[in-house]
Amino acid sequence: MNKAIFKKFWLPSILCIAMISLLLPFPMPCHGQVEPCTIGVEVSPYQVNIDAGGVDHYVRVLTYARYSNTDAAFVYIDENEDPIDSEYIELKEDSFGNLVIYIDLIAIQDAGLEVDTYHDLKIVVELIDPADGKCEGTGEIYIIGKKSDTKR
Repeated sequence: MNKAIFKKFWLPSILCIAMISLLLPFPMPCHGQVEPCTIGVEVSPYQVNIDAGGVDHYVRVLTYARYSNTDAAFVYIDENEDPIDSEYIELKEDSFGNLVIYIDLIAIQDAGLEVDTYHDLKIVVELIDPADGKCEGTGEIYIIGKKSDTKR
């Protein structure tokens, strides 16, 4: 009786599972090709007054990259090929272990960005293990401030 049940139900089920697993495509590893991964980026404050003064004015960029895996991070504004100078960037860890990048307002002022306009921030995070490559993410920042052509 047990052999009859096995032949009727279990044997076709096992054969069906085997056929389905053979028909599914196997993931192919890409040897020698490291593509950047994508990370989430949140800019805070997203609206920045370029004319703000004083001490400790910064833009906080929360990334969803692990701080413990980070070797270095670079911040690019718009399509600029040169990143913001590293002396204006500070890397920290939030309470969840994610990388947080603090950009000094001086760096944004020195970039000479157009007022009342959105600008793209591109974050590139180099990972500790070179085989893992880099992670990239983008966010937007809106610059406000005094207009030089407006006189009152």
